[in-house]
Amino acid sequence: MKKICVVVASRANYGRIKSVLIAIEEHEDLELLLVVGASALLWRFGMAIDVINADGFEANAKVYMVIEGENPVTMAKSTGLAIVELATIFENLKPDIVLTVGDRYETLATAVAASYMNIILAHTQGGEITGSIDESVRHAITKLAHIHFTATDKSNERVASMGENPSYIFNTGCPAIDVIANINLSPDKMEYKSVKSGVGTQININEDYLLVMQHPVTTEFGSGYQQIVETIEAIHDL
Repeated sequence: MKKICVVVASRANYGRIKSVLIAIEEHEDLELLLVVGASALLWRFGMAIDVINADGFEANAKVYMVIEGENPVTMAKSTGLAIVELATIFENLKPDIVLTVGDRYETLATAVAASYMNIILAHTQGGEITGSIDESVRHAITKLAHIHFTATDKSNERVASMGENPSYIFNTGCPAIDVIANINLSPDKMEYKSVKSGVGTQININEDYLLVMQHPVTTEFGSGYQQIVETIEAIHDL
């Protein structure tokens, strides 16, 4: 059996790869090795490990790699620590293939550790264009990876244009869609919970309301407060 090691390091990672974990477990010729680490193990980030366990998965290894501080310095140091810890885990588990997800710092650390250890590296969602440091990290991982699972036709073309072998580029779409496709979204099946906003008011989900999400930009560290203030002012009169 081929041993496939999947590294899940955040809630976002898990949602994007859950259907793949199921497929690997159900395949008679594959053995799933699950490594859970970083924010997926931390209470203040939602303890994704509890969700993973509730879904029936058991981690073969856990790795704590988050250095406190939440700034560019600690992000760089966390990446280095992750490489050190993951290298030890890969040496112990001896996987045939390591699968890494997306473009986070943990993803880069996984790619560096696996590639330097001559382990075949598979990567999901390469070739996407988003700007900022995420895009640079994503492209760097593409060049370290041996097998590519892209989400769109354009992403497929970009990975090929970077010199990767077309025979090892597969346009599979984003596995997160599998999760959505298997959720019953009918109103009578949805579980509605009361939502309380930061200003103490209650949101009535049966009435019209506006949900706004804003993603921080790593290369604009320190500007997040002013950016969200501008966003709130822009939508105030909508």
